[in-house]
Order: sequence, then C-alpha cells, then structure tokens
Amino acid sequence: MRGSSGSRIVVLTLCGFLVVLLLLCINQFVLQGLIMPIRVIGGSMAERFYGPHYAVCCNDCRFTFAIDATTIPKPRFVDCPNCGSHQPHNPLQPVVAGDRLLIDCMSFQLRDPDRWETILFQSIDPALDHCLKRVVGLPDETLAVASGDIWVNGKRLKKDFATADAMAITVHDARFAAQHAGIAQRWRPKHQASQWQRMPQSTCGFKHVPRPPSEDQTALVDWIVYDHVDLHRGQYRVVDRVTDNYAYNQTLSRKLYKTDDLLLAAKIQWHGKGRLFFELGSLRLELDCGQATGKLREAGQGLAEFFWPARQAGSVIRVEVASVDQQFFFVINKEVIFSCDLEVARIDRAVHAADEALGDNHTRSDRLLAIGAQSLHATIEHPLVRRDVYYTPEVRGIVNRRTGEYHLAADEFFVLGDNSPISLDSRQNTDAAIVRRGELLGRVWRWR
Repeated sequence: MRGSSGSRIVVLTLCGFLVVLLLLCINQFVLQGLIMPIRVIGGSMAERFYGPHYAVCCNDCRFTFAIDATTIPKPRFVDCPNCGSHQPHNPLQPVVAGDRLLIDCMSFQLRDPDRWETILFQSIDPALDHCLKRVVGLPDETLAVASGDIWVNGKRLKKDFATADAMAITVHDARFAAQHAGIAQRWRPKHQASQWQRMPQSTCGFKHVPRPPSEDQTALVDWIVYDHVDLHRGQYRVVDRVTDNYAYNQTLSRKLYKTDDLLLAAKIQWHGKGRLFFELGSLRLELDCGQATGKLREAGQGLAEFFWPARQAGSVIRVEVASVDQQFFFVINKEVIFSCDLEVARIDRAVHAADEALGDNHTRSDRLLAIGAQSLHATIEHPLVRRDVYYTPEVRGIVNRRTGEYHLAADEFFVLGDNSPISLDSRQNTDAAIVRRGELLGRVWRWR
C-alpha cells in the first residue's frame, strides 16, 4: 500500500511538473501574456488600447472616459468630451493599469500581418522589447500620409465598414445627456413648429407624427439637427465642424484638424410609406419606406440609387450611415445594405442631369448632421456620433518627419498608431521607424 501511495505521489508530481512546463512553453512560444502579464505602457493606440490612465466619470452627464496618466504635469482640470463639462480632477486618483494583452506568437510564423491588424514588434528606435501599432502598409507598396488619410500606390486607402466601425472614436453619445442648465442638448428639432417632439421616457429620443396630408401642398422634410460644440475650458460654441480632438490627450496643446469622416447611428422605428432622410455634410441619403428604394445625393445631385429592406417597418432597428475615406455606407443592424465609392460616383454622375435641383419638399437641413422625416410616423433614439482616425502631419516628439512617399521593401511594413498626435511610428523619417518581418512578435488581443 505504501509503495502504491508513493508511486501515486510521484505520478501526480510528474504530471504537475509537465503541466507547468507545458504552460510555460505555451506562454513563451504560442500565447504570451497568459502567465506573466504584458501591459500597454503608452497612449499611442488610444482609444483602442489604453496605457496607464485615469478613468473619469463626468459629474454632469455621467459619461465615462479615459485620460493619460503618464503626462507631466498631471491635469488639474478635465473636459468631458461628451458634454463639455469643465471639472476639477484629483491628481491623487488611483491610476488604472494599462490594458493587459494576449500575444499570438504563431500566426506570423505562417503568414504576414493583414492591413489594419494590430501587431506587437520589437522596436529599435525607441529601443523597446514590445511596441504596439497598427499595420497600414504592406511589402512592396508605396505609402504616403496626407490630408488625414493614407495613400497607397497613389490612391487613397479605403477601409471596409467593419474596420471603420472598430476604429471609430466617439464624438457624442446622446444616451448621456448633460444635466446642467447651461449646457444645451446637441440634438434638437430644427424649427419650433416641427412635428418632432422629445420622448419624455427616453434619455434622448424624438417622435415624429406627420401633419394630416393636404391636397394642395406637398409635405416638407421635418428635421432634427445636431449642433456640434467646440469645447475649451468650459466655454461652449456651436460650430459646423468636427475636429480630431482626443479626450485621452487632456494636457496636449496642439493644432486641431477638421475631419469629414463621420459615422452616425441611431435606433429607429417607423410606420407608414413616407421617407426617412440622413445628412452628413453635403451628403444626403433618402430612404423611401413605401417603395423600398434609396437615393444618395451630394449637394443636390444624384450619386446612386438602390433597393433596401423596408419590410422592417414597425421593428426597432439600428441604422448607421457613414462617410469614411471618401466612401458612403448605409448599415442596418451591422449589415451593410449599401456602399458607394464617392470618388468613383462623382466621376460617373455625368449620367445625371447636371442642373438637378432640390425641390421644396427636399429642403436641406443646413447642418453638419441631421435626421429627417417626410409624411412618416417615426421614432429616433440614442443618436451616436463618431469619427474616423485623422492622421496628423505633426507628431509630438518627432522633429524629422517623413514627407512625400516611401516605398516599402519586400520585408517591410508601415505602421501607425490610432492616437495619431502622439504616436511615434513610421512617420518618423528614419529607417528604424519601418518594421521588418524579422521584428514581428505576434498578433494582439486585449485582455483587460
């Protein structure tokens, strides 16, 4: 019996040793970060990956956001990116550790990184064992960064909607409404006589009940519009542009750039056979709920027509419209219903009448973002405004900036950070800023 018990102990000890050895091998060669945590230590990939940061909940609208905790001096005041509330910040607030990462060490042994994939690599300048960035340029391509976008082989690089959705940065989330009387609501009916009425049971919701039809007058488009606010130290000013501001970079003073790459989403329900409208700058999407047809216009001229599943009348659906990288997307419940390359459509629109004008029933909203209804019962809830990453020409800490085009060799990758104003990446005009295949360490997942 004693021999049997001793043998069992030996077997269990050996099994335990083998399990530990297996885990160590997996952690070292297959999936790093399982045992020894690997954490983000900088802010170059915010808002996707956070380094050490403060988690702030706005005292006014209760919107939660992160601010960089590695900057000196520490911020004494912070501005809520959602409502603009200027409030004191306690520098002794506990710091939240950077995001914990899992590293897939095997994939890049079998293949190259895909475009837009987040990778970990060994950096030479600055000298870091682990550096986190996003791949934008692949071997043998010619890259340039201009006008906030990436250009590959002389053409603007265009994201698909899934990538744009994953990288989008929140500009305003209407679910978090400011309680302070001095802060106006961003969304409102355009006219006092509008048939859009706020829904009292909703944080930010509107209900549209059309007027009875008149035989001698065609119904006008009735709009709810978005007033974007320029925020600075508690001062509020309605402007007709969205800039590349980052809540994360509270202490960074820099030039802000206007961006037209916007995404608008909302929960929508409708009844009837009227029309729904969405406007993003000069672009307008018209949805005929009776005929199940859609039309995309720019500055009054038709760009494209399509069919869409209007049979969803009566159901609450999430509708998203986006203008990103000179593309337009119309999305229902995360399914892309219609997309259009705007640069191609502008060339092809010669088939439309050049003097095509908007009639009275197609009156524009004259706002940056708007949602409209015509002869339609509709409810709109929780509109969400986001923007795409704008790649800035200036970067804090980079003196010798790369200008013009760069041709990648057969083993080179061009990488950028999502927090463009502070990311030390391939925009540096040095050979060390380009990632070589031998420097790749693996794919990255966030494991908070």
